[in-house]
Amino acid sequence: MKRAAVLSVFCLWPVVASAAEYSSVYTKFDLDTCKVIEKGDEYVYAGTWRCKGYKGIDVIQASSDDRSYVAFGRNGKDHCAFKKTFNRFNTALSPIEWRLKDGVPFAAIERWSVVTDDEGHSVTWLVINALKKNNSCHAHYIAGSYPDANAHARQAADDLAGDFNCDTDAPTVDSKVGEPGINMDACKDLGKE
Repeated sequence: MKRAAVLSVFCLWPVVASAAEYSSVYTKFDLDTCKVIEKGDEYVYAGTWRCKGYKGIDVIQASSDDRSYVAFGRNGKDHCAFKKTFNRFNTALSPIEWRLKDGVPFAAIERWSVVTDDEGHSVTWLVINALKKNNSCHAHYIAGSYPDANAHARQAADDLAGDFNCDTDAPTVDSKVGEPGINMDACKDLGKE
């Protein structure tokens, strides 16, 4: 009997030891303190900035025609995430929530303010970005008005971002107010007619 109890403890040990630990950290950014990597023009392009992210991950942000573009990591301007923005005027907001698995960042959650009409009313959307070695991309969108939106964003990041393929997977949505008004194509299909 004693031997069976000891054996069952050892049989459980690998399962407990392999359970991943998920957590979050937050970083703030202010474009006024970020490094300008491309100056704006006198028309609609405000510029591109490199902001300090978490554990050396750059946050690359641009603004053109009152719309934000954001990517995470080196060469962010070449990432899929940098090719997507909401159709209407919008702003990517600070702070960024970084989802970590065993201390390693694998997703970034950022809240965006999106104008909904010509009077300037706005809503918010949470954009869950999958972080890959040489890419970052939108994996999921959650309307800011969705019940427990922040908790759902964390769960979506944990469930989707790790296995998300930036080239071939299309992002998904949780919303009770309709689609987010953004291109929902996979990266390989962006720009195809």
